[in-house]
Amino acid sequence: MKFASLAAVIVLGLSTSACVIIDADEVRHDVSAPRSASEGLEPLQAVRVDRDDLVIRVASNGCTRSDDFAVESQRRDGLTAFTFTRKRPDMCRALIAEGVELRYPLETFGVERGVQIRVRNPLARP
Repeated sequence: MKFASLAAVIVLGLSTSACVIIDADEVRHDVSAPRSASEGLEPLQAVRVDRDDLVIRVASNGCTRSDDFAVESQRRDGLTAFTFTRKRPDMCRALIAEGVELRYPLETFGVERGVQIRVRNPLARP
């Protein structure tokens, strides 16, 4: 009986993890990412806005850095869409189970506080 309850809670938690709404500081950012695989795009383990930075969590073998990714941003109708593409593979051998967090300042991309943000990369749980 306990196992069935625990399994139901886990399934419910995983099924509701498609969109993230972030309340960073006093300004609200809406952040969304697709759950299905997008061909050629790096799967992200997590996406969030922390103060003035867009923070992504990606798989790493120990040497992944933010400059290993090409970041494309497109703005239209109050929405900024980001795409992260890995430029160099991480050839190190220290598999980091929880991945690494990479920070990208939003001001670098001309994103104002409070705008809606969409990340086109698929979300993949570690």
